Amino acid sequence: MSLRVGIVGCGNVAMNRHAPAFAKIEGVEIVAACDLVEEKARALASRYGARWYTNLDEMLEKEELDLVDVVTRETDRAEPLIKCLRAGKHVFCEKPLVGKKGQFCVDEGDLEEARRVIDEWVRAGTSFGINFNYRTAPHAVKLKRLIDEGELGEPVLINVFAHLACWSHVIDLMRWFNGEVEELTAYMSGPEHARDRSATLRFGNGSIGTLVGTVRLGWHHPLLRIEVVGTRGRAVIEDLCGSFTFYPSDRREVISWSQPVESWRAEFALTFERSIRNFVSALMEGREPPVTGWDALREIEIDAAIPISARRGGPVRIEHYRPQG
Repeated sequence: MSLRVGIVGCGNVAMNRHAPAFAKIEGVEIVAACDLVEEKARALASRYGARWYTNLDEMLEKEELDLVDVVTRETDRAEPLIKCLRAGKHVFCEKPLVGKKGQFCVDEGDLEEARRVIDEWVRAGTSFGINFNYRTAPHAVKLKRLIDEGELGEPVLINVFAHLACWSHVIDLMRWFNGEVEELTAYMSGPEHARDRSATLRFGNGSIGTLVGTVRLGWHHPLLRIEVVGTRGRAVIEDLCGSFTFYPSDRREVISWSQPVESWRAEFALTFERSIRNFVSALMEGREPPVTGWDALREIEIDAAIPISARRGGPVRIEHYRPQG
């Protein structure tokens, strides 16, 4: 099976991450590129021998596309996704699913926008993937395996501290490691465009957790820390490509893995390649992708609940939306 791909939004992430990842996959052909800025569309298209457009409707009408990769900013992501889904295309997009005021400021309005996208996806019946590429980082894979294979025991507590640039990723990782969040209580402070935030969470499996985010971290230092405490031990990730430590409860042994600092950029680039390859492989094999539109929506539901809780001054139950009918 071959896959004809069109890319919408031809900025840095598309040019340097998404397009090269698609181009490396056998059977995938980038045939069209679209951006409101002609120079960007031309640049990406010329690199892959594709046709360029500045109008998405025109691209969808003229090209026989199997998949559209939507790499516009989150502030302008919903409408291109809806157009592609209405045209019956499979879609893949960057995270977060939506964010009209930017990824640091997801709120209740974005929740409604996200549901609109998901409604269109359900009606279209196509495949929908989102680039939660942190799931493919070696440390995240190790922690998921420890949980799934029972080495950590039953998770009882998960604590996350992260730069807001990683925010939607760490929310997704919490769900991936520990299941759905049922309720949270949050506080926020600081400037409107990038508010510090802290939330306590209750998961469906009865465990609890904390989620803390800020922009007040230097880029030269770890941008995230994830700690999962289980009935048989504790595991800690320090930065996406930094260190991983497992503390078993039944012995004094400490098990650690770390990656050299100089490998960080290469490893980060590989997470994009793995994420996109995983989606394409599922599409070609006719199975459900490992990360779907439901994961995209569930992340927004948690993210949007934080400012709602902070504004109300109390707990918010997470509604796990499913379209009617």
